[in-house]
This record gives sequence, C-alpha cells and structure tokens, in this order.
Amino acid sequence: MPNRTWNIVDKFFSENEFQSFIVQNAVSIKRTEEIEAGKKVIYRCSKYRKYPECDFQVKVIFSYDGGITVSTSNEHNHAHRASTTRAPSPVREIVINSVAAGLSYIQTHRAIEHQYEGVVSRSQLCSLLNYHRSLKLPDQVQNYG
Repeated sequence: MPNRTWNIVDKFFSENEFQSFIVQNAVSIKRTEEIEAGKKVIYRCSKYRKYPECDFQVKVIFSYDGGITVSTSNEHNHAHRASTTRAPSPVREIVINSVAAGLSYIQTHRAIEHQYEGVVSRSQLCSLLNYHRSLKLPDQVQNYG
C-alpha cells in the first residue's frame, strides 16, 4: 500500500482557529499518538460510514511549543453512498399496523407481499416485529396490572 501524501495547509497558534478549521472540514478523530515533537492526531471525514470511498484525512501535530501544524490528504469524495440495511418506510408502517392488530409473522409477511413491491429479508422483518412488539409490551403489562 503506497504511503499517503500530506500537504501542509496551515499552522495555527490559537485553539479557536484550529477548531473552526476542523468544523469547516467535517472531520472526526481517527487516531491519536504521542510523538517526539508533541502529539499527532489523525482526523477523517465524519461521514466515512455513509461514503466509504471518501478518503479525506487531516493530520494535526500539537507541538510542545503551542503550535498546531495541519496537513491534509486527498479530498472529500461523496459521489457514492453506501447501501443501507434499514427496511423501507412502507414496510415499517405495515409492521407497526400489524403489531397493533396482533398479527403473526406469517400474516405480516403476507401483508407486506400484497402492499409492498420490493423484497424484505426475513431478518429485517423479524427484527422489526420484535422491536415493535417490545414497544407494545409495556402497554400490555400496564393493562394486566
């Protein structure tokens, strides 16, 4: 794997200026380590989970003399978003209504087949049913108590 190319951007002497730079570039801490000159902190794009191809990083060296040296590597790349595992909204609504009506897994699955054109995995459906049934459970306990 080739070494990363770092471009020195600026040197800050104020924590406020540095913090505004971090906020402006939308990065979060990836790794921190002690070095001879002080402390080195590597930041990465704060949306790296949504955009796995984004390889933007910021290297910051906090010197013992109070200086803050900032370097960057690559650019933000938010062209391709990662796929999500969350069930679509129509499916979630069908599950909520099914739990309210007291339907079984099979009945809920059939309702989804009739009302939604896409594919929903068994694990997604089971997770949604378990979650919404657990939300309804405290109400049932109060009614019986």
